[in-house]
Amino acid sequence: MRRLLALAAAVAMIVGATYLRDSRTNRDDSVRSDASGSARGTLVCATELQAACATIGQRHPELTIRTEEAQVTLTSLAKASGDPGSVGFDAWLVPQPWPDMANQQRQQSGSGPVLDDSSGVLARSPLVIAIWNDRRDVLQQRCGGTVTWKCIGEAAGSAWGTIPPQASWGAVKPGHPTPERTAAGLLALGEATSSWFGTASYASNDFSDPAFRAWFTRLERSIPNFPVPPRTPLDDMLFTGPASFDLTGSTEAAAGPAITASRDSGRLTILYPAPLTTADVVLAPVAGSEAGDRVKKLIESDQTADGLAASGWRVEGKPAAPGIPDQPALPTEANVPRAGVLQALRSLWIEVVR
Repeated sequence: MRRLLALAAAVAMIVGATYLRDSRTNRDDSVRSDASGSARGTLVCATELQAACATIGQRHPELTIRTEEAQVTLTSLAKASGDPGSVGFDAWLVPQPWPDMANQQRQQSGSGPVLDDSSGVLARSPLVIAIWNDRRDVLQQRCGGTVTWKCIGEAAGSAWGTIPPQASWGAVKPGHPTPERTAAGLLALGEATSSWFGTASYASNDFSDPAFRAWFTRLERSIPNFPVPPRTPLDDMLFTGPASFDLTGSTEAAAGPAITASRDSGRLTILYPAPLTTADVVLAPVAGSEAGDRVKKLIESDQTADGLAASGWRVEGKPAAPGIPDQPALPTEANVPRAGVLQALRSLWIEVVR
């Protein structure tokens, strides 16, 4: 009898211990789910945000992150069905107006919007020109004291000069990332075109102006090559020197830290052309994705702001990365052409260059 009682007590202890263990396990799983549930999901980052997204991934390993060119994501969103699961991710970190471009394309094809309202602007970076100092000095004289994209387009492809050292430089070789695939490339092209028109408020029907088309064709056909992303003309400049490009458009986020850390930092200048265009980063959740809303809250956190600032983006209230100055102050507006105009500009570029 005593043995039966002892056995019953032992069984009770085992059952109780098992219940307690399972209870704790379930509670721990719940805590882990609650703690990481706000981060679980798939985030797609434009290539210009690769460094910042690498930091986000280190701090939130439960978040699946992939990086790709903005046009690649835009194309997949245009083809997606109305089911959030067909998109293949939950949120998109990209400069404006790419989310607007995605929804506009779908509207034109008779499909519903694929992205919900974007977050507020999370970070900004002006579009700049990185140029070798000796080339800058010559261009300043040609341009009447101030180097602009309009003047660069007028000089593109022509000889730098007939006397040393300009005689050895060959033709004026501008550059910018490919606008066919990257956000930075299309924004740089938009900034250059704004320089010609004197405003970012131009329309696609303005592209029929023969004088503009001649200038645009000269500028783009004088670019030696468009490196395959994620490589950029700036990468080639810093690796091979002036033989590759004399100058290139870039985001400040890419150019500032890279030039500051370069052995050629004393030979290069960053120019801020007028009208100054900015790449304004937002987070756009996929419509109907519960995970998208959670990822949006995570990306709006202070930790993400730190990661963006550390990778060269300007974030209000955060210390700037090396090579990112306080001045010039950024304009209130991004000065980016409307989404449809940028799409038309990309099509024009393909027509002229390809």
